[in-house]
Amino acid sequence: MIAITHWDVDGIACLSILYKKFGDKFKVYFSSPRLINNTLVKVIENNDKEEELYITDIATNQEAIYLSSYFKKVYWIDHHEKNFNEITSRINVYIKNYKSTARVLSEYLNVEFKYLDIIDDIDSGEIKNDIERNFADYIVSIRYFYPKSYDLYFISIAKNILNKDIKEIIDYDIIKRFRKELNEIYKNLDKNITIINKKYKIYIIKLDKNIPSNYILEYIKEKIKDNPDFIITLYEKSKRGEIRTLNNKDVSKIAKLLNGGGHKYAAGFSFNNEKEVYEKILNNI
Repeated sequence: MIAITHWDVDGIACLSILYKKFGDKFKVYFSSPRLINNTLVKVIENNDKEEELYITDIATNQEAIYLSSYFKKVYWIDHHEKNFNEITSRINVYIKNYKSTARVLSEYLNVEFKYLDIIDDIDSGEIKNDIERNFADYIVSIRYFYPKSYDLYFISIAKNILNKDIKEIIDYDIIKRFRKELNEIYKNLDKNITIINKKYKIYIIKLDKNIPSNYILEYIKEKIKDNPDFIITLYEKSKRGEIRTLNNKDVSKIAKLLNGGGHKYAAGFSFNNEKEVYEKILNNI
Protein backbone atom coordinates (compact mmCIF):
# COMPACT_ATOMS: atom_id res chain seq x y z
CA MET A 1 0.00 0.00 0.00
CA ILE A 2 1.04 3.58 -0.75
CA ALA A 3 -0.39 6.86 0.53
CA ILE A 4 -0.09 10.31 -1.01
CA THR A 5 -1.47 13.07 1.17
CA HIS A 6 -1.42 16.85 1.40
CA TRP A 7 1.30 18.52 3.47
CA ASP A 8 -1.08 20.45 5.73
CA VAL A 9 -3.03 19.76 8.94
CA ASP A 10 -5.85 18.02 7.06
CA GLY A 11 -3.45 15.84 5.08
CA ILE A 12 -1.59 14.80 8.23
CA ALA A 13 -4.89 13.93 9.91
CA CYS A 14 -5.78 11.78 6.88
CA LEU A 15 -2.48 9.95 7.24
CA SER A 16 -3.22 9.36 10.91
CA ILE A 17 -6.60 7.85 10.00
CA LEU A 18 -4.90 5.58 7.46
CA TYR A 19 -2.43 4.46 10.14
CA LYS A 20 -5.31 3.68 12.48
CA LYS A 21 -7.05 1.61 9.80
CA PHE A 22 -4.12 -0.17 8.16
CA GLY A 23 -1.14 0.09 10.53
CA ASP A 24 2.01 1.98 9.58
CA LYS A 25 3.75 -0.45 7.21
CA PHE A 26 3.18 1.48 3.99
CA LYS A 27 5.01 4.14 1.99
CA VAL A 28 4.03 7.78 2.45
CA TYR A 29 4.47 10.70 0.06
CA PHE A 30 3.44 14.31 0.67
CA SER A 31 2.27 16.48 -2.18
CA SER A 32 -0.13 19.26 -3.21
CA PRO A 33 -2.68 19.90 -5.98
CA ARG A 34 -0.03 21.81 -7.93
CA LEU A 35 2.57 19.03 -7.69
CA ILE A 36 0.43 15.88 -7.64
CA ASN A 37 1.24 14.93 -11.25
CA ASN A 38 4.99 15.13 -10.60
CA THR A 39 4.55 13.17 -7.38
CA LEU A 40 2.63 10.44 -9.19
CA VAL A 41 5.40 10.09 -11.77
CA LYS A 42 7.90 9.65 -8.92
CA VAL A 43 5.66 7.11 -7.19
CA ILE A 44 5.21 5.15 -10.43
CA GLU A 45 8.97 5.05 -11.01
CA ASN A 46 9.68 3.68 -7.53
CA ASN A 47 6.84 1.26 -6.80
CA ASP A 48 5.18 -1.90 -8.08
CA LYS A 49 2.00 -1.48 -10.11
CA GLU A 50 0.28 -4.16 -8.00
CA GLU A 51 0.21 -1.80 -5.01
CA GLU A 52 -2.97 -0.14 -3.76
CA LEU A 53 -2.82 3.66 -3.64
CA TYR A 54 -4.66 6.09 -1.39
CA ILE A 55 -4.65 9.79 -2.33
CA THR A 56 -6.12 12.12 0.28
CA ASP A 57 -6.84 15.85 0.48
CA ILE A 58 -5.48 16.65 -2.98
CA ALA A 59 -7.76 18.03 -5.68
CA THR A 60 -8.21 15.77 -8.68
CA ASN A 61 -7.23 16.58 -12.24
CA GLN A 62 -7.65 14.51 -15.39
CA GLU A 63 -3.95 13.81 -15.97
CA ALA A 64 -3.51 12.69 -12.35
CA ILE A 65 -6.48 10.36 -12.73
CA TYR A 66 -4.81 8.70 -15.72
CA LEU A 67 -1.39 8.55 -14.04
CA SER A 68 -2.73 6.98 -10.85
CA SER A 69 -4.47 4.30 -12.94
CA TYR A 70 -1.05 2.67 -13.29
CA PHE A 71 -1.71 1.03 -9.92
CA LYS A 72 -3.92 -1.96 -9.26
CA LYS A 73 -6.46 -0.08 -7.14
CA VAL A 74 -6.69 3.61 -6.33
CA TYR A 75 -8.79 5.36 -3.69
CA TRP A 76 -9.02 9.12 -4.18
CA ILE A 77 -10.62 10.69 -1.11
CA ASP A 78 -11.15 14.45 -1.04
CA HIS A 79 -13.34 17.45 -0.23
CA HIS A 80 -12.31 19.71 -3.11
CA GLU A 81 -14.41 20.32 -6.19
CA LYS A 82 -14.32 17.56 -8.82
CA ASN A 83 -11.97 18.45 -11.69
CA PHE A 84 -12.06 15.57 -14.18
CA ASN A 85 -14.34 14.22 -16.90
CA GLU A 86 -13.73 10.50 -16.68
CA ILE A 87 -12.19 7.88 -14.42
CA THR A 88 -10.84 4.41 -15.11
CA SER A 89 -12.09 1.15 -13.66
CA ARG A 90 -9.15 1.03 -11.23
CA ILE A 91 -10.09 4.24 -9.43
CA ASN A 92 -12.59 4.83 -6.65
CA VAL A 93 -13.30 8.53 -6.15
CA TYR A 94 -15.09 9.60 -2.98
CA ILE A 95 -15.62 13.36 -2.73
CA LYS A 96 -17.87 15.07 -0.19
CA ASN A 97 -18.28 18.78 0.43
CA TYR A 98 -17.14 18.56 4.06
CA LYS A 99 -14.93 21.02 5.91
CA SER A 100 -12.01 18.58 5.86
CA THR A 101 -10.94 15.51 3.94
CA ALA A 102 -10.18 13.90 7.30
CA ARG A 103 -13.93 13.83 7.95
CA VAL A 104 -14.56 12.38 4.47
CA LEU A 105 -11.92 9.68 4.99
CA SER A 106 -13.18 8.87 8.47
CA GLU A 107 -16.63 8.27 6.98
CA TYR A 108 -15.30 6.29 4.01
CA LEU A 109 -13.17 3.94 6.11
CA ASN A 110 -15.57 3.93 9.08
CA VAL A 111 -12.75 4.96 11.42
CA GLU A 112 -13.28 7.18 14.45
CA PHE A 113 -10.86 10.09 14.84
CA LYS A 114 -11.21 12.25 17.92
CA TYR A 115 -9.78 15.44 16.41
CA LEU A 116 -12.16 15.85 13.47
CA ASP A 117 -13.73 19.04 14.83
CA ILE A 118 -10.29 20.62 15.31
CA ILE A 119 -9.22 19.63 11.78
CA ASP A 120 -12.49 20.99 10.36
CA ASP A 121 -11.93 24.35 12.05
CA ILE A 122 -8.32 24.69 10.94
CA ASP A 123 -8.85 23.59 7.33
CA SER A 124 -11.88 25.84 6.87
CA GLY A 125 -10.12 28.85 8.38
CA GLU A 126 -12.47 29.00 11.36
CA ILE A 127 -9.95 28.67 14.18
CA LYS A 128 -11.74 28.97 17.52
CA ASN A 129 -9.17 28.56 20.31
CA ASP A 130 -5.49 28.54 21.22
CA ILE A 131 -5.10 24.78 20.71
CA GLU A 132 -6.26 25.04 17.10
CA ARG A 133 -4.12 28.13 16.48
CA ASN A 134 -1.02 26.53 17.99
CA PHE A 135 -1.43 23.26 16.10
CA ALA A 136 -1.99 25.08 12.79
CA ASP A 137 1.06 27.29 13.35
CA TYR A 138 3.14 24.28 14.40
CA ILE A 139 2.50 22.42 11.14
CA VAL A 140 3.19 25.52 9.03
CA SER A 141 6.37 26.33 10.96
CA ILE A 142 7.78 22.84 10.34
CA ARG A 143 7.43 23.22 6.57
CA TYR A 144 8.76 26.78 6.78
CA PHE A 145 11.93 25.97 8.71
CA TYR A 146 12.52 22.38 7.51
CA PRO A 147 11.51 22.31 3.82
CA LYS A 148 13.71 19.28 3.06
CA SER A 149 12.81 17.09 6.04
CA TYR A 150 9.29 18.15 7.05
CA ASP A 151 7.94 14.77 5.89
CA LEU A 152 9.72 12.98 8.75
CA TYR A 153 8.13 15.36 11.26
CA PHE A 154 4.68 14.95 9.72
CA ILE A 155 4.85 11.15 9.74
CA SER A 156 5.83 11.24 13.40
CA ILE A 157 2.96 13.62 14.21
CA ALA A 158 0.46 11.44 12.33
CA LYS A 159 1.50 8.44 14.44
CA ASN A 160 1.74 10.26 17.77
CA ILE A 161 -1.63 11.95 17.47
CA LEU A 162 -3.32 8.56 17.75
CA ASN A 163 -2.26 8.11 21.37
CA LYS A 164 -1.19 11.56 22.56
CA ASP A 165 -2.94 14.83 23.21
CA ILE A 166 -2.27 17.54 20.62
CA LYS A 167 -0.86 19.80 23.34
CA GLU A 168 1.83 17.19 24.08
CA ILE A 169 2.92 17.03 20.44
CA ILE A 170 3.37 20.74 19.76
CA ASP A 171 6.85 22.28 19.93
CA TYR A 172 6.16 25.77 21.25
CA ASP A 173 9.71 27.01 20.60
CA ILE A 174 9.39 26.58 16.85
CA ILE A 175 6.02 28.34 16.94
CA LYS A 176 7.63 31.29 18.71
CA ARG A 177 10.31 31.48 16.00
CA PHE A 178 7.71 31.32 13.24
CA ARG A 179 5.53 34.05 14.74
CA LYS A 180 8.55 36.31 15.02
CA GLU A 181 9.29 35.69 11.34
CA LEU A 182 5.64 36.32 10.49
CA ASN A 183 5.69 39.71 12.20
CA GLU A 184 8.69 40.70 10.08
CA ILE A 185 6.78 39.72 6.93
CA TYR A 186 3.78 41.76 8.04
CA LYS A 187 5.94 44.87 8.44
CA ASN A 188 6.58 45.00 4.69
CA LEU A 189 3.30 43.59 3.46
CA ASP A 190 1.41 46.80 2.71
CA LYS A 191 3.79 47.90 -0.05
CA ASN A 192 3.31 44.55 -1.81
CA ILE A 193 -0.48 44.85 -2.05
CA THR A 194 -2.25 45.93 -5.25
CA ILE A 195 -5.96 46.73 -4.94
CA ILE A 196 -8.35 46.39 -7.89
CA ASN A 197 -11.76 47.92 -7.25
CA LYS A 198 -14.09 47.33 -10.20
CA LYS A 199 -17.06 44.95 -10.09
CA TYR A 200 -15.32 43.19 -7.21
CA LYS A 201 -12.76 44.37 -4.70
CA ILE A 202 -9.62 42.33 -5.25
CA TYR A 203 -6.36 42.32 -3.31
CA ILE A 204 -3.28 40.94 -5.09
CA ILE A 205 -0.30 40.33 -2.80
CA LYS A 206 3.21 39.43 -3.93
CA LEU A 207 5.29 37.35 -1.51
CA ASP A 208 8.87 36.11 -1.57
CA LYS A 209 8.27 33.99 1.56
CA ASN A 210 6.40 30.69 1.65
CA ILE A 211 3.66 31.35 4.19
CA PRO A 212 0.09 30.08 3.66
CA SER A 213 -2.42 32.64 2.44
CA ASN A 214 -4.64 32.30 5.51
CA TYR A 215 -2.06 34.40 7.39
CA ILE A 216 -2.47 37.09 4.71
CA LEU A 217 -6.25 36.96 5.18
CA GLU A 218 -5.87 37.47 8.91
CA TYR A 219 -3.61 40.48 8.34
CA ILE A 220 -6.07 42.09 5.90
CA LYS A 221 -9.03 41.44 8.16
CA GLU A 222 -7.46 42.41 11.49
CA LYS A 223 -4.85 45.05 10.57
CA ILE A 224 -6.21 46.67 7.42
CA LYS A 225 -9.80 46.16 8.59
CA ASP A 226 -11.13 45.24 5.16
CA ASN A 227 -13.20 42.41 3.67
CA PRO A 228 -12.33 42.21 -0.03
CA ASP A 229 -14.19 39.85 -2.32
CA PHE A 230 -11.03 38.08 -3.46
CA ILE A 231 -7.48 37.88 -2.11
CA ILE A 232 -4.92 36.52 -4.56
CA THR A 233 -1.50 35.72 -3.14
CA LEU A 234 1.33 35.33 -5.66
CA TYR A 235 4.36 33.39 -4.45
CA GLU A 236 7.17 34.74 -6.59
CA LYS A 237 9.75 32.01 -5.97
CA SER A 238 7.52 28.98 -6.55
CA LYS A 239 5.35 30.62 -9.24
CA ARG A 240 2.10 29.59 -7.64
CA GLY A 241 -0.94 31.49 -6.46
CA GLU A 242 -3.61 31.02 -3.81
CA ILE A 243 -7.09 32.55 -3.90
CA ARG A 244 -9.26 33.21 -0.86
CA THR A 245 -12.24 35.38 0.05
CA LEU A 246 -13.32 37.45 3.04
CA ASN A 247 -16.75 38.10 1.56
CA ASN A 248 -18.17 34.62 0.89
CA LYS A 249 -17.41 34.68 -2.83
CA ASP A 250 -16.77 31.55 -4.92
CA VAL A 251 -13.01 31.63 -5.58
CA SER A 252 -13.01 28.46 -7.70
CA LYS A 253 -14.26 30.47 -10.69
CA ILE A 254 -11.15 32.66 -10.63
CA ALA A 255 -8.97 29.58 -10.19
CA LYS A 256 -10.44 28.03 -13.35
CA LEU A 257 -9.81 31.29 -15.22
CA LEU A 258 -6.14 30.92 -14.22
CA ASN A 259 -6.09 27.17 -15.06
CA GLY A 260 -6.18 26.17 -11.41
CA GLY A 261 -8.68 24.51 -9.09
CA GLY A 262 -9.83 23.96 -5.54
CA HIS A 263 -13.10 24.49 -3.71
CA LYS A 264 -15.51 27.35 -3.09
CA TYR A 265 -13.52 29.31 -0.51
CA ALA A 266 -9.95 28.15 -1.21
CA ALA A 267 -8.25 27.54 -4.54
CA GLY A 268 -4.86 27.70 -6.22
CA PHE A 269 -3.07 27.92 -9.54
CA SER A 270 0.37 28.07 -11.16
CA PHE A 271 1.70 30.96 -13.22
CA ASN A 272 4.72 31.86 -15.33
CA ASN A 273 4.11 35.55 -15.81
CA GLU A 274 2.67 37.91 -13.18
CA LYS A 275 1.57 40.34 -15.87
CA GLU A 276 -0.65 37.67 -17.44
CA VAL A 277 -2.33 37.06 -14.08
CA TYR A 278 -3.14 40.77 -13.72
CA GLU A 279 -4.40 40.99 -17.31
CA LYS A 280 -6.70 37.99 -16.99
CA ILE A 281 -8.17 39.37 -13.78
CA LEU A 282 -8.64 42.89 -15.17
CA ASN A 283 -10.19 41.67 -18.42
CA ASN A 284 -12.44 38.92 -17.11
CA ILE A 285 -13.59 39.77 -13.59
